[in-house]
Amino acid sequence: MKTCYLDNFLRLLAGERPGGVVWTADLSYWISGRQTDGTADPAWKTERGYLELHRSLGVMPYYYYERFWTGRAVYDATVREHVETAGPVTVHLWETPVGTLREESRYLPESACTGVTRHPVRTAADLDILLYLLEHRRLEPDNLGDYRQRRELWAGYDGLPCLGLPRSPLSALAYEWAGIEALTFLILDEPDRVGRALALMEAQEAPVLEAVCEAAPPLVHFPDNLSSDNLTGFYDEYLAPTHRRRLAKLHAAGVKAAVHLDGTVAGLLPKLVASGFDAIEALTPQPAGDVDVADIRALAGSDRAILWGGVPGVMFAPPYKWDDMRRHVERTISLWNGQRFVLGVADQVPPDGDIGFVKRIGEMVMH
Repeated sequence: MKTCYLDNFLRLLAGERPGGVVWTADLSYWISGRQTDGTADPAWKTERGYLELHRSLGVMPYYYYERFWTGRAVYDATVREHVETAGPVTVHLWETPVGTLREESRYLPESACTGVTRHPVRTAADLDILLYLLEHRRLEPDNLGDYRQRRELWAGYDGLPCLGLPRSPLSALAYEWAGIEALTFLILDEPDRVGRALALMEAQEAPVLEAVCEAAPPLVHFPDNLSSDNLTGFYDEYLAPTHRRRLAKLHAAGVKAAVHLDGTVAGLLPKLVASGFDAIEALTPQPAGDVDVADIRALAGSDRAILWGGVPGVMFAPPYKWDDMRRHVERTISLWNGQRFVLGVADQVPPDGDIGFVKRIGEMVMH
């Protein structure tokens, strides 16, 4: 099946009218399921093999996390970082002269994923240790040196390799360090120290942002893993200013930006559009999300931003059948037709999902 997804995708980013529907799907979680049950093709671990899988399914290659992050943390000699895995449990330690932070995570074979069972920052004392860590680390650009060559490789498969900035500071605190509950109490009890941590994180992004602007990819992702249930109340004060500062630098360099909103939609979608994002990605409507697909554009409040998503990952798995999926996709395309959108799985094809649905959706949009 011949596709022209990349050309239409780049047209969308340029504000032009595409010649057809662009169809994207994050297959990494489904692949994890195949690796867990022993049925994965070893070629999928290679970049070309991953691209060949997308070609066979008639979907645009985009999501690839082996070379995703554009920044990496480097600590000075006063910090000792140690990671150890025993069975399903992984312990990550950051040892400093002022104390140690400990994170624990567990691999769950039933769901083919890893979950954090103990966040490293849980108390005000932990926050002091985190501040020491941040004061003794820097962020270095990563995965950008050969980006142009990789773009050429991916273009041969009608795709574009994704790039992700470091998570915005509040999102990093929420998902990488503290968790939502502890972060909420820390914001209420220790606002000055939280503010200091956020400021340190944003200052450390400068060399990464500079390198991304120099590389000038067509699109960069804000992998903030947002959900309206969690961060709507914090957005205006803690996230919007950072987002706007980042976006101003990227847009000045001609780089478009998408933000990952993979949870509930209603609270954050209009705020993200107002902040200036070019695309809001992983939009999850009902039956998995909180908003009907018919209401998402009106909720966005503007036609400027690309709506990206619309196909809930849960619909690839029982009890949903192909007829349910077909009707949903037809309705989504009909409702979003004439507007700027990318049809995409929101958020991922699950391990128990029917991968054949991906190919059948590709056949639908190409006819």
